[in-house]
Amino acid sequence: MKKNTGRVGAAVASENAVQAIDFGAAEKFDQTSVDRVYEQILLAIVRGELTGGTELKSTQIATRLSVSRTPVVQALQRLAADGIVRLETNKRAVVRKGAENWLVEIHEMRELLEPHAAAQAAGNIPPAEIEHLEAMAAAARPHAHDDWTTRAQEFDFALHLTIAKYARNYALGEAIRKCWTFKRLSYLAVPEAPESLEMGYGEHLALLTALKAGDAVTSRAAVTFHLRSAANLRPAKTIV
Repeated sequence: MKKNTGRVGAAVASENAVQAIDFGAAEKFDQTSVDRVYEQILLAIVRGELTGGTELKSTQIATRLSVSRTPVVQALQRLAADGIVRLETNKRAVVRKGAENWLVEIHEMRELLEPHAAAQAAGNIPPAEIEHLEAMAAAARPHAHDDWTTRAQEFDFALHLTIAKYARNYALGEAIRKCWTFKRLSYLAVPEAPESLEMGYGEHLALLTALKAGDAVTSRAAVTFHLRSAANLRPAKTIV
């Protein structure tokens, strides 16, 4: 009887790949089991540890994470809904070819959406929100505190999500918020260098100034420059 060596080899490769997933990093955050599994599988994909065509076996992942199969199956379904993995007819979850570029593609989507959102938000953000962002900016001033890099990341999130909130277009804001659910993965995948955070901080200040002044043209230009700069300085080929 002839053995299917190709399938056996693929199964072994899949098992080795799943064993390589670092699930420990997810424990640092207050998330559900589904969130943790989802993020760690996606991190392994964008890092190139789970390549296109790799089968993701729920039992192996559940054992590796010490959780039941239920959150693993739900995480795989979410990954499939996002287009990161494919669920084949026999319900096998397989990494989609090209999925390692997911974070880069999300960033490219942000380049299309956020400049217009910033122009829309200019002059539309309440003074109290602007004051809150200015306070966050002051707390995130580079090298002013030992934890300034964490505060700079928090300011980054708050500023961009505020733009999404006040973009005068609910669908646009939701699309941007969806993109930003993946931004934290970039920080998890490769810690951003302090020099890069410091440069981004200056760009964020310029953007906040334009938003406060109600200058739509400058706000649009500031976001465009900031996002393109981030893409050019990304810490890894598939991470931005």
